[in-house]
Amino acid sequence: MTRPTLIYFAARGRAELIRLVLAEAGVDYLEHPVGKDTPPANGRPTDFAALKQSGALAFEAVPVWEEEGGFRLAQSGAIANHLARLHGLRGKTPREEAQVDQALGGADDTRLEIRKLVTVAPEERAAVRAELNATVLPRWLGYFDRLLAANGGGKTFLVGGGLTVADLALWYLLELIRDNDLGAPLDHYPALVAFAARIAERPRIAAYLKSARRPALVKLPA
Repeated sequence: MTRPTLIYFAARGRAELIRLVLAEAGVDYLEHPVGKDTPPANGRPTDFAALKQSGALAFEAVPVWEEEGGFRLAQSGAIANHLARLHGLRGKTPREEAQVDQALGGADDTRLEIRKLVTVAPEERAAVRAELNATVLPRWLGYFDRLLAANGGGKTFLVGGGLTVADLALWYLLELIRDNDLGAPLDHYPALVAFAARIAERPRIAAYLKSARRPALVKLPA
C-alpha cells in the first residue's frame, strides 16, 4: 500500500496539528517538501509556484493531504479533523464532537491574536506583546482553564474520557505561547501547565517531539 503524503513546507505552521494527530494515531506517512526554486522529488515539483500550476493544490495553498486512490484534501482544519475522525480522536458522541469543534475554534482565535506579531509593523510589535501578556492571553487561557476544569476536574482531557484533536490543538497552542516568550500568563494556570505536561508525555507524542522529522522551531518576531 502506498503511504499517504503530507504536502507542506519544512516548518511547523499550519501542518503541525496534522502531524500531532498522525503521531498520536501511529500513522506511517510521507512528507512532500515545498520550497522556492527547489528541484522535483518523487516525480513531481516541490517548488511552490510549480506545485500550484500542477493542479495538485485545490486552493493553491498548503497543507494538502493525499491518500491512496487519488483522495486529496486541502485546508489544515479539514485535514486534521478527517484524520482525527478516522482514528477515533473526535469524541464519542455528536455532543462531544461539537465540544471538540468549540475548543478548536477557540484555539484558532487565540492563535490569530498571537499571529498579529507577524502582521503588524515592526514598531507596533512591542505594544502587541504587551497587550497579549496583559489582557488577550490571560482571557483566552482562562477560557480554556474553565473548559478543562469542567471535564474531570481539570485532570484529564478537554472533552470526554479520552484524548481528542482538541487536546492536541490546545497543547500546540500552549507550546506556541511558551516558545515565543509569552508564557508569563500561563504561569497563573497550573492546571493548563499540568495538562501540557501530560500530553507531551504520551508515548507517541513524546517520540515525535524528539524525532528528527519534527521541523525546527521558528520563533515569531520579537
